[in-house]
Amino acid sequence: MNRRESIKLGALVAVPGAAFAPGKEVLVTADLMFDGRRFVEDAAVLVRDGKVVRSGPARAVGAPSARRFALGAATIAPGMIDLHVHATHNHVPFDRILRHGVTTVRDLGGHVRGGPQGPGRLRYLGSGPLVTAPRGYPIPTWGTGLAAVVTGADSARRTVSKLVDQGAAVIKIALEPGGESGAPWGGEHATTPPPWPMPSLETVLAVVREAHRRGRGVSAHIGEERGARLALAAGVDEWAHSPADPLPADLLKKAVRQGVRMIGTLDTQARTKGAMRNAKEFVTHGGRLLYGTDMAHPEIPHGFDSQELSLMMYAGLSLEQALAAATSLAGEHLGLAPLGTLRPGAPADLIAAAGDIRKGHGGVKNLEYPLLVMAGGRAVVTP
Repeated sequence: MNRRESIKLGALVAVPGAAFAPGKEVLVTADLMFDGRRFVEDAAVLVRDGKVVRSGPARAVGAPSARRFALGAATIAPGMIDLHVHATHNHVPFDRILRHGVTTVRDLGGHVRGGPQGPGRLRYLGSGPLVTAPRGYPIPTWGTGLAAVVTGADSARRTVSKLVDQGAAVIKIALEPGGESGAPWGGEHATTPPPWPMPSLETVLAVVREAHRRGRGVSAHIGEERGARLALAAGVDEWAHSPADPLPADLLKKAVRQGVRMIGTLDTQARTKGAMRNAKEFVTHGGRLLYGTDMAHPEIPHGFDSQELSLMMYAGLSLEQALAAATSLAGEHLGLAPLGTLRPGAPADLIAAAGDIRKGHGGVKNLEYPLLVMAGGRAVVTP
């Protein structure tokens, strides 16, 4: 049982896709709002036809005929965006994720497509299987179902092109020899012990170039120095984790200079030696740390993970920066801005949590159990 399922949902009411008539306006008001960048007090959001029409101080967002959700002592925020989940491979129910504050997921190892999408549904983007070397990760730990084996540069180009044709939003590559202490993908129960084969530099370069040619970024599963050096040499865009083993400072500085984005997954890596240390160093040098949880690993909630946000703040982000990393900056990273904001024209993916979420971890924790969830302008949870 994960943390989410061990606590009752309380007074939340799940509303299966409660729709509003076309053209009908909905006004959500609360004492506080995080708009994707900053906090606004005594705030309101006006929604029509699945989009945000206006947001800001309530006095400036008038709508006399709108249906109202007057939440009072609560905080409105954009729906959270989790950039690293494994929901489809591990059969995490999409409605559960949505009810608990996450309105967009990117599945980095699972189905390319997540089924029907639209108002009232979870927004889903997928990578499909991990590009890997023969007998490479994830085969020794998770089997062949999550692996797209390539045997060289030509094979890599064909595989990437096929994944993009199938609808992959990003290409994920495994640069993982295994053996990192405390890593949740460790080799304790592997069919073959580490070290595991990794693709050659020529192969990784072919993956990156073909992905970029097709308008896709490349996310690398790395956990230690050799994988990090290979990713940097090939120009990989993103590290899917803060590496599990401590990295030399020069590598982290180089990653920042090259514009690499790091997805934290700090909660699921709490037993590793390097994940937090690397994240702190990366942030210190100006790197962009983004929100992702590795959802579907044991003990990670099926929805928003307030512990992940708290660990990101421990790594050096302010509360506003950490929330932006899970909303506006994540939307930008996906190429879907203004998703993740409450700006006019943004998709009306929004949530509201009880109280003032600025007041300690208990406040942020309330984001795991929102009073209101709206996806594409359609209410999924109401007070």
